[in-house]
Amino acid sequence: MKKTIIGLVIIVCITIGAYFVFNYNSEEKTTLHESEQIVDVYNVSREIALLTNEVKKGLKDIDVVGGIHIDYQESVTIQTSIKSSDKDAEALKRDIEKTVKEILNSEELKSVSKVDSYKIFVSNKDGDIMVHFPWHKN
Repeated sequence: MKKTIIGLVIIVCITIGAYFVFNYNSEEKTTLHESEQIVDVYNVSREIALLTNEVKKGLKDIDVVGGIHIDYQESVTIQTSIKSSDKDAEALKRDIEKTVKEILNSEELKSVSKVDSYKIFVSNKDGDIMVHFPWHKN
């Protein structure tokens, strides 16, 4: 009888101990995962802000450039006030393309992860995409 009671107590203690060990580990993993997400959100925000600021700064002298929209590690869209009927539309598109390529290849953006994965879009006044060019690091 005593051996049975001692055996049951040992089994209960092992069960309770195992419960605490497994719950402690899963909470620790969850906390670590949440902190990794916070770091990722911070890094994504930092990279988008850096890209946006550098592109705006580089295109500030081109007066047809309006907004800049960035989809993280996918695309950069430069919105312009160029009309499709403008006689200088082609030259402006080439100027924007050249400038953006130089910006993406700059020292300031070396810290941006997968910077060469971005596709570049330039839209006209009506929002139509006038030019799309992939960009590759030199």
